[in-house]
Amino acid sequence: MRPNYSLTQTNCRTDRESGRGRASESHVSVRFLYIAHLVGVMTDLELYELDGCPYCAKVTKKLDELGLEYESHKVPRSHSDRTEVEKVSGQTGVPVLVDNEHGIEGMPESDDIVEYLEETYA
Repeated sequence: MRPNYSLTQTNCRTDRESGRGRASESHVSVRFLYIAHLVGVMTDLELYELDGCPYCAKVTKKLDELGLEYESHKVPRSHSDRTEVEKVSGQTGVPVLVDNEHGIEGMPESDDIVEYLEETYA
């Protein structure tokens, strides 16, 4: 399973809050992002996605097939709470891809994203 590297408040749990004797996956992800930030290793690809979304799964499958690293931003189920993705893309649907290296600031639609990834990174 691919770890989620988003820095949302829900992912910033301590070991005590998660009830686990070891660092939770989210806690480890936050540590990874902090270390990556310190050494300047950040991904240029960001994906706004929703757990259980088949369109998002289509995009993550393509990203994984191409061996691309990306930062995952998990969005809330409620469209009215998706302010972050709306700021990026002007709409609240997911998936939305951001590719900082190539100037893509918020591409929606899974078919368009998959086609873009194949043309750009295959």
